[in-house]
Amino acid sequence: MNIKAKEMYESKMMHVVLFGLILAFVSAAANTTFQNFNVAATGIISQDFPTTLLASYVLSVLALAICECLGGIIMVIFNLFKGIPLAEYGRVFGVRSSRTILISAIMGSPVATASAVMSIALCGSTYTNCIIGLTPAVTAIFGTIFLREKTGARVWLGIVIVTMGVLLATISPPEGVVNFYTGIALACVCPIAYTAENIISAHAVDVTDPMIACPMYRMIGSAIIEFIIVVCVCAVTGHIGWLALAFHIIFSSKMCLIYILCCGSFMALQYNGTYTSYTYCGATKAAAILWTGTFWTIPIGFTMSAMGILQYNVTTLGIFGAIAVVVGIGLVVAKPSELFSLRNNQ
Repeated sequence: MNIKAKEMYESKMMHVVLFGLILAFVSAAANTTFQNFNVAATGIISQDFPTTLLASYVLSVLALAICECLGGIIMVIFNLFKGIPLAEYGRVFGVRSSRTILISAIMGSPVATASAVMSIALCGSTYTNCIIGLTPAVTAIFGTIFLREKTGARVWLGIVIVTMGVLLATISPPEGVVNFYTGIALACVCPIAYTAENIISAHAVDVTDPMIACPMYRMIGSAIIEFIIVVCVCAVTGHIGWLALAFHIIFSSKMCLIYILCCGSFMALQYNGTYTSYTYCGATKAAAILWTGTFWTIPIGFTMSAMGILQYNVTTLGIFGAIAVVVGIGLVVAKPSELFSLRNNQ
């Protein structure tokens, strides 16, 4: 009887882990999808704006602010259906160390994600996400140099493979893509900023429930910070009129509103799916799968291009480079034996 009960328990846990793995893959795809919808929405808004990096940055951050606020609200509503009352957000806010997520969010959305959105518009999602894929490698190198963490041969091999994949992918631009290397340069900001965000927020995530802290700080709180940044940048540069023009375009374009709604929804799915997959299949497996988003940019890019949402081009070298980046990231974040063992739920 005990043996049978044990077998039933193990079978149930295997199904839970499999569900977590599937959820991690969905989250990886959702991350790429929300990026593309954000770029599509920003593209509609920018049609009546000058083609400068300043205008591109302002519109990217403004679109992010709207989408993250919407995504945060969706997550709060989702949590309410799960039985998490609004009072829980007040309790988390009372934990002083949890507020450091707001500081990390400054490095996240206004710096890293905004740079990613601007980069995707210039060089395409696959190439941008190849550069973003350097984040685990940069984190490992940072930990080795500044935190004196031990880095084994497997991690160094992964770093080498990721770097080679990025070089392979970016060695030549796709046909018809202008300002390719400007987009690559903007993408290079992302791994450094995301690494800083991860380090700053690491302790806060340990002492708070991420399913509550994420919508409150990382999304709605971040959206407020982003809007303040947009207002300040526009005021300092003498372009305060851009705000009224941008909101006029957003609310007068049905497609722009649809893209923003889709972006916010996929953003909520990505955040919820990420943290839930950590719980179900373990942080090691989930993290490795979530970074496969570099590869998912290819089928998602072609699909959204066929639907007329966003233009997409990629070279054969870009595809092989993206695959190499995913393999390298897998080596950096986890042992292969941990990834392919469903019983080792870490």
